Amino acid sequence: MKTAFATVIYKQAHAYLQDYVKSVDNQTDRDFTLLIINDNYTKAELAEIEKEIVANTRGISIQIIDLYDKHLSIAETRIEMIRQAKRLKVDLLIMGDADDTFSKDRVASYKKAYELDKQSVFFYNKLVTDKGDEVFKTIPTSTTDVKAISQGNYIGLSTSGIRMNKITEEFLDSLAEGDTPVFDWYLFSRILTDIGSGSLVPDAYTIYRIYDANMAGTGRDLKKEYDIKTIHYNNLAKRYDYFKYLANKLKELNPASLKLQSVHQGYWWSDIQMEDDYEI
Repeated sequence: MKTAFATVIYKQAHAYLQDYVKSVDNQTDRDFTLLIINDNYTKAELAEIEKEIVANTRGISIQIIDLYDKHLSIAETRIEMIRQAKRLKVDLLIMGDADDTFSKDRVASYKKAYELDKQSVFFYNKLVTDKGDEVFKTIPTSTTDVKAISQGNYIGLSTSGIRMNKITEEFLDSLAEGDTPVFDWYLFSRILTDIGSGSLVPDAYTIYRIYDANMAGTGRDLKKEYDIKTIHYNNLAKRYDYFKYLANKLKELNPASLKLQSVHQGYWWSDIQMEDDYEI
């Protein structure tokens, strides 16, 4: 099985990059390629970073793709990351944000899940804080319906992996429609609707780095959530009537009257909950 552990690197997370690299290098299963997509480091800066990465690893395969001159958006760089894995003929793509760290058996656990669960198109794992607390109070063992993540999300790029033979070039091209800061939510909504289901890898976890530049974090901001959901639903409404329905339901709400949910599972963007009787 050809495996890649992939990330996008960018200056805003530079302080945490070597922690990421060391965490990847400490994997118990080291038979994978570290695929690094450069977003905004200059060529000179990238050359120095490559030296540091090599110095902080013990012989794992490393491939760096430089996108600096293309000036791509958040979504476009992540699409290119998946596209590069496809070009490398990767079977299993494991993803992780450059400001996070991971359980040392994450690669081994994902490979085991890939071999045992032939039906799942994608895999996901738990998210914990640096103190070991789980960010999500509960997390489903399987995700088969897009409704599971339509009003809140628990599947991020840093907590997931993809069975790449299920991803076509045509599908990758179509992802450009979702040029959104919450690309992970868009991606897995599209996979669930168009391709297939996902399952939890129970023995793996991602250690979540919380800081100002983190897009989602663990804070609960109703205005930000309303704005994010408006973009997210409108993007998906280009293809699916279900999301037209949700976009219209959201539009009917008065943002000033919204309140935080008293019972909250910790999922991203999940405080605004609407009645959903749409049949898919």
